[in-house]
Order: sequence, then C-alpha cells, then structure tokens
Amino acid sequence: MNSSRSAWNRLVAAARLAPADMRDVSAPPGFTTRVTALAFAAGGPPSVATMLARLSWRALGVAALLMLVSIVANFKPLLTSLERDSAALLNDPVGEWLDNS
Repeated sequence: MNSSRSAWNRLVAAARLAPADMRDVSAPPGFTTRVTALAFAAGGPPSVATMLARLSWRALGVAALLMLVSIVANFKPLLTSLERDSAALLNDPVGEWLDNS
C-alpha cells in the first residue's frame, strides 16, 4: 500500500513542477460564423431521410395530442369506475366474514 502511495506522491510532485500551459486555445476569428454558414447552407432539395424525419416528428406531436385528448375525454368515466371498484372492495362480504372469524 505504501509503494502505490509513494508513487502517487512522486507523480503529484512532478505535476506541480511542470510549467503551466499558457497557449491560446480559443477558436480563430470567424470560425463560428463559418461553421454556422456551413450548417445552414442547404446544397439542394432536402433528402428523403430529412423529409421522413420531419414527418415523423409531426406524427409524434399529433399522437401526443390525441393521447392527451383521449385522457381528458375519458377522465370522468375512469374516476367513476375507480370509485365503483373501491366501493366494491370495501363491501366485500367474504373479507368481512374472514375479518370477524
């Protein structure tokens, strides 16, 4: 255990003696503008994959909207059904008989 700790201490001491890296690592001037221009430059009509991706996102939105509408439309019957089921569970004659035995 001491050998690995002493090796670690030697590595830490060597790292502290190393000179700091003071190079400028920022992007060159105009780099972001060029990257943005290349990203938005459409080289012709959209491909089939791009159109399919757009259509699938729209279909996902429509499906989510239909799901929400169906939940809202069936919320009251769902609550009524749950209340009826819970009332039936509370008035269980077999359960009452077993509890009283």
